[in-house]
Amino acid sequence: MRRLLRVALAFGCLLLPCRSATAQQSTLLPSSPVAIPNDRPLRLSDDQQRELARWTDDMSKWQRAEKRWPNRPAHDAYGRIVVRRPQPEAPEWLEVMCAGYTDASSSSLPEEVAPACRLLAGLDADPQVKVIQQQTQTARADKEKLTKTSFLSRVHLDGLWSTTSSDVRFYGLVGSHISLVDVGRVQFFGPPGVLLLSVPDGAGSRQIKVGYTWGMSVRLADVRLFGPHKNATLFLSVTKCWMVGSNFDRLASGGFDIAGLSLAPRKNRQ
Repeated sequence: MRRLLRVALAFGCLLLPCRSATAQQSTLLPSSPVAIPNDRPLRLSDDQQRELARWTDDMSKWQRAEKRWPNRPAHDAYGRIVVRRPQPEAPEWLEVMCAGYTDASSSSLPEEVAPACRLLAGLDADPQVKVIQQQTQTARADKEKLTKTSFLSRVHLDGLWSTTSSDVRFYGLVGSHISLVDVGRVQFFGPPGVLLLSVPDGAGSRQIKVGYTWGMSVRLADVRLFGPHKNATLFLSVTKCWMVGSNFDRLASGGFDIAGLSLAPRKNRQ
């Protein structure tokens, strides 16, 4: 009887580790495979290295040409217009190798491939080319911008006029003219202006006559009239004048030279 109890006890001790091992196996957490990164860079073949060097050189020349002739015809060393070179096509293997390129992943690329990937990634928006193109477009827009001015800025009020070369002194009291063409600081008026003249009557007195002027006005300076800002422009006008109903026959055919000041509303200049 005692022998049977000893055999049963020994058999129970043998079964206890098996049950604990089975319980431990049933409580294991699920595992996932861990990939060990391979930091060793790829290697290019001799043909790939030569193809990459040739494409990088072509890209540098193409970008220099694009920066030099943005949005306008390209010229050669003699100033002649030449056909613009198309953008060089990158090797197919380079596009595959640079897919998903980031600065963090550049360590796994060959040393000469990382700059090429940066160049390939920036083809659509080169910062220097973009800045030059924006500057060119802005300058062109400023030149083509229409300057809207009022018609009144071409209407001149004339006064304080006097003859320049005639031995008979005529005075221009008040008048007006309209300028048509601007050439720098000079304005030419085509329709004759009207000027009220004080002329001698031959009897020691003076009389009022109407004269017609035709000539040019030179802009002197912008002035302020009845306002806080400069709102008018002062001109020196030099014209030829003809009188109506004049008794001076020797001046009737060729007219006489007369000069004076004129004022016009200030033009908005950009």
